[in-house]
Amino acid sequence: MKCTVCGSESCEILKTKGKLTKELLLKCNKCGNIFREVVEVEKPIEIRVVVSEYESSHKTSVKLYPDEFLEFEGVLDLDGRPAEITSIENNRSGRVMFAPVTEIDTIWANYIDTPARVGISVDFGGKILSRKVEVDREFEFTIGDIVKIENVIFKIRGIKTQDRKMRKGFAKAFVVKRVYGKPGDDLKRYKYDLTSKIVEVVTVPNVIDYDDEE
Repeated sequence: MKCTVCGSESCEILKTKGKLTKELLLKCNKCGNIFREVVEVEKPIEIRVVVSEYESSHKTSVKLYPDEFLEFEGVLDLDGRPAEITSIENNRSGRVMFAPVTEIDTIWANYIDTPARVGISVDFGGKILSRKVEVDREFEFTIGDIVKIENVIFKIRGIKTQDRKMRKGFAKAFVVKRVYGKPGDDLKRYKYDLTSKIVEVVTVPNVIDYDDEE
């Protein structure tokens, strides 16, 4: 937008009205001229979204403008709830880290206004104690942590995230699917107690699917 008097492109919008066509009242920052300009507003595009909340998911949609870009881990407002983008599929059936709205076919997302739900498996030599807990999304699980759950104290030996298995390091709860541990008679002092965080008792086969190596 250029000033009708001096041609400067530095203008302040004083007022707007209209939806599909907007009439702008502008003031030139250089010469102070006040003028009007009419611009066409592009219609938003409706994009399909598959949004997850814990173990369930459903389809919804979001309206976005054609000149917008989306990226992995960006946040969308889905019916008044914040959701983080976990995957973007373009209209060529490819998964991408970012894309213009005009090239997006489907968005995958997770609601982020709820605690993270994480599975806990404690291996008693083939017999498995399995629980699900809800913790703050930013809570950190670290390999080697000594943890208490109910009357069991165990050491974290493995972590399974959304895309890998870990035998060292740490991960934040919002990416963790399951934490694996083993009890020990020498484990007396624990770093934190997850007992109050239990939301579900889970029945699992008497096997554990992480590589039990330090």
